[in-house]
Amino acid sequence: MIDRFKEADTQVLGVSIDSKHSHKKWAESLGGVSYPLLQDFHPKGSMATSYGTYLENKGFAARSTVIVDKQGSVRYSVMANGERIITELLNECQKING
Repeated sequence: MIDRFKEADTQVLGVSIDSKHSHKKWAESLGGVSYPLLQDFHPKGSMATSYGTYLENKGFAARSTVIVDKQGSVRYSVMANGERIITELLNECQKING
């Protein structure tokens, strides 16, 4: 559905505190991914901290979905509880950019 997100004027990104080497291995294990993977590696978790998803006591970020508008404001944020429902996320993006 990456084309549908592009039609909604949205850029899908994956972000984690893991290194680019971990990202590469993870993407390869899935047979590739169709969106860029960004590392929040150093300083560790600074992006996740700014979104309130870094779990300092555990040393990693909670699985989350954050939608940021073109002005840089968080418009949608939810902790991921299992699998994400892509059509719901697409609807959120369409509301924000519609």
